[in-house]
Amino acid sequence: MFNLIKIEELKPLEMVFPNHLDNLSKMILESNVIQTPIIADTNTGVILDGSHRYVFFRKYGFINVPVKLVDYNDENIRVGSSLIHRHLVDENNIISKKEVIKRGVSGNLFPPRTTRHFFPFRKNEFINIPLKELEKNIPRDVSQFIADVDIQYEINHNRMFIKEIEHEFEELIRYMEEVRQTKMYLLNQIELMETIK
Repeated sequence: MFNLIKIEELKPLEMVFPNHLDNLSKMILESNVIQTPIIADTNTGVILDGSHRYVFFRKYGFINVPVKLVDYNDENIRVGSSLIHRHLVDENNIISKKEVIKRGVSGNLFPPRTTRHFFPFRKNEFINIPLKELEKNIPRDVSQFIADVDIQYEINHNRMFIKEIEHEFEELIRYMEEVRQTKMYLLNQIELMETIK
């Protein structure tokens, strides 16, 4: 479920990577479709997921953009600085929801990909909206949203992000093993109880 929201009602949270923005822009323009909505807080308009899409929309002059609105006060929505925070609470996690809202509302943007938001739904909801269905105006300058980093920095950041993903896979495997062991324990308990009933 998404709404078409005026882009001016949205508030960015993070800067974006220049090369990632260029690559994403080419993909969107070649397909002429926006596949997934931006996710934003319904109360403040702060963007929780989709910073690069937001800058794409601004750059190309879109007026109304697809947004999935969520209540950021919902305790089922969490924030961390690493993907592993989806599964484990880390006392060293220095990002709070309060800081996210403060940064977004004030315009004091985080560096690219600083936050990781975890929602009680899958983020890859495909909406496949043709760009021609979105109201458009003149292109806008977006330089204030683009981080001043070189391509090697972005490559290194992507490599670190891949390591985060691998770490999350490892944690999922450990969790699956824990659940498997619990299942085996319960099956064993049932078997023992069946013999004495």
